[in-house]
Amino acid sequence: IERLADVDDEIAELFLMEEIPETDDLKAAIRRQVIACSFVPVFMGSAFKNKGVQPLLDGVISYLPEPIEKPNFALDRSKGEEKVQISGNSDDPLLALAFKLEETPFGQLTYMRVYQGTLKKGEYITNVNDGKKVKLNRIVRMHSDEMEDVNEAGSGE
Repeated sequence: IERLADVDDEIAELFLMEEIPETDDLKAAIRRQVIACSFVPVFMGSAFKNKGVQPLLDGVISYLPEPIEKPNFALDRSKGEEKVQISGNSDDPLLALAFKLEETPFGQLTYMRVYQGTLKKGEYITNVNDGKKVKLNRIVRMHSDEMEDVNEAGSGE
């Protein structure tokens, strides 16, 4: 709480008055300061038995900015890696980041964040590293160890 109070006025006021902030106040302050690039939450975990993976994913949702809240840039490989601002709009062409691969009894599970556009079940997406097209047979939203089937995932999901 003291480290957060160093960068957030609302938490600092509560800290100086020796009051314990509510959980929602702490989460809101962490989110504000992460978006302002003045605070970095740290999560501990292990790929072994996926210890700590769900709190990390919850932290991504709770604390990181949605694509439209902060200017994001991608590199256009066809133009010498020129910077291009991402709109964050679900109607624009797809731009997503695969940040974790996992082998499951159901096949390979790829964790992704959609920065722009929409992933739709049955569509093909292109891996920019090797140029290969991959069909999205199934899209799921993870809740701890449970998978919820969804037909599409839009910007910010």
